[in-house]
Amino acid sequence: MRADAQVDRGLNRRIAAAESAAIRQTEVSIQYTRLACVVMALGQTALDNGDRAWLGWAAMAVFLATCAWTERALRVEGTGSRLPVIGGVSMTGHSPRFRRDRASGNLMVIGWVGMSGDTLAAVMVLANLLKDPTDPIQLLPLLLVTEAAARWGFQGGVSAGVGGGLLSAAWTVAVHRRQELDLPLSYLTFRVAVLVLLGGFIGAIVRQGRQQRRAANSVFNASRDLVATFSLDGSLLSVNPACEAILGYTPEELLGRDRTWLLDPDDRPNRPPDVGLYRRDGAQLEELRFIHKDGRLVWIELDLLPDLESGVVYAIGRDVSARRQAEVELRHRVDHDALTEVWNRESLLAYLARMFARGYCPGLVFVDLDDFKSVNDNHGHRAGDLVLKGMADRLCMATGLEGSVARYAGDEFCVVVDDPRDIDAVAERIRQVLDEPVAISGATLAVSATLGLAVGRPGDCADALIHRADQAMYGGKARNRRS
Repeated sequence: MRADAQVDRGLNRRIAAAESAAIRQTEVSIQYTRLACVVMALGQTALDNGDRAWLGWAAMAVFLATCAWTERALRVEGTGSRLPVIGGVSMTGHSPRFRRDRASGNLMVIGWVGMSGDTLAAVMVLANLLKDPTDPIQLLPLLLVTEAAARWGFQGGVSAGVGGGLLSAAWTVAVHRRQELDLPLSYLTFRVAVLVLLGGFIGAIVRQGRQQRRAANSVFNASRDLVATFSLDGSLLSVNPACEAILGYTPEELLGRDRTWLLDPDDRPNRPPDVGLYRRDGAQLEELRFIHKDGRLVWIELDLLPDLESGVVYAIGRDVSARRQAEVELRHRVDHDALTEVWNRESLLAYLARMFARGYCPGLVFVDLDDFKSVNDNHGHRAGDLVLKGMADRLCMATGLEGSVARYAGDEFCVVVDDPRDIDAVAERIRQVLDEPVAISGATLAVSATLGLAVGRPGDCADALIHRADQAMYGGKARNRRS
């Protein structure tokens, strides 16, 4: 082991808990089957008492006791308490493999007690029915083999196959001798071999399924990506622990909620998952905004993998907030002037082109700072930069929500007025804010500007509108010089 390796005890606990939950579910499934068998066995015993009625009913008593104890033990096991006692002996145990995990030890005890009770009841039932060699009760060992294989996999299936085969063979021999019938040895050998092969086959399938389940549970619990499962009605069925690191919520806080509960309102669908879309297109890839527990937005890229036969959708999500933020910052640098933080010339031209393409005719105010070169010459370029930033801020304040400001070139700005009817009011506010002096490094500078106004016409383009506003600005400068 590497010297810098770290033991993730939390992950180990989660994986052990998942394994215990799977074992418990196996015992619950076996218990459901056992209850069904009890009902059928009681009916069979009532109709046919067998050779010895007391033995048949004693078998039913063992069967019922096993069911009752297992049912109570499964309920107690979930609380972490000690299991019920049998004959005054505590049945709480710890397996060697999970010595520190009481839950795993308790489940192993439940399995062994359940298997022992079922086997004892089956032996008593078989011993009570020795009249007919064709009696279907001879299939009872097959149920024991299936139970052992489901509980303990390949080794359990093979071992139970041997035991069940021998039990079936012993019953067959007893019945044939009692009825004084011939019994070929090959018949017994075949019966034992079939049960061993069947137990091994079922156990191998169970073992493979458990290996896949353990792998899936390990990935589910260890993944730093968000992994969730939701039903086709949108309810969350499972969420892995990474959810807390990404969204701030524990899995317990999310289970049972609708899948859209954490989505930003603008990203929330107004209906359950589209089954038709999943059936037609299969897996989907989406980027959605989720609301973190602390209120901030988290961008998550989701792979949606539908399993329509099971009625669930698997979601695997990655936090791409950093990438999204980098894209926003890059887009901002591309679209905005580095000095003044308003639009640059390319963004201005693109916006006007979109406006004209959609049939709008905006207004444009062309602003040129008068004699700006003297600011740089007398106070330095640093002061000039501060003046440009200050003027851009004032233009944005004067424009408000009625338009957008862009730096066209050098000391020239353009203000796009979306509704041309507002152009005169916007221009007047611009004149007022530009008339105020600018304070730079303790000095107060009077910076004036000349405005040129133009309104778009049908069939115009961005360059044509800017050219007319530019010409109007130069006309204003000429009038100022003459005056």
